[in-house]
Amino acid sequence: MTSVLIVEDDPNTRLAVTSMLEVVGHDEIRSAVNGEEGLERLREELPDLMLLDLMMPKMDGLEVLRQLRKGSAPRPGHIIVMSAHANANDREGVKHLGADQFLAKPFTLAQLEEALETAGV
Repeated sequence: MTSVLIVEDDPNTRLAVTSMLEVVGHDEIRSAVNGEEGLERLREELPDLMLLDLMMPKMDGLEVLRQLRKGSAPRPGHIIVMSAHANANDREGVKHLGADQFLAKPFTLAQLEEALETAGV
């Protein structure tokens, strides 16, 4: 079973992404409301996949990626960044920082399934 960590500050988006993951068969899902909490969760139990929002309070997704590069927490098997506010440069920037994929919000169930298939989870 694939474990998933959703790091997203918006409760409605967290709920929607959780529901989508459950529809495609994932039931080992944890969540965090900001980057600091996300790093704590990674230290507690390393998931196979992390879905990471870019724009969050306390610590944003970019800083989470920087902290993972520094080794501040273990890196999950696959990282998919989610954001509604990212241009082509931002997309390349998150990949440079270690993200494996980028999903533009809002995304569909089909788009999430494609990203999960690419991730092999």
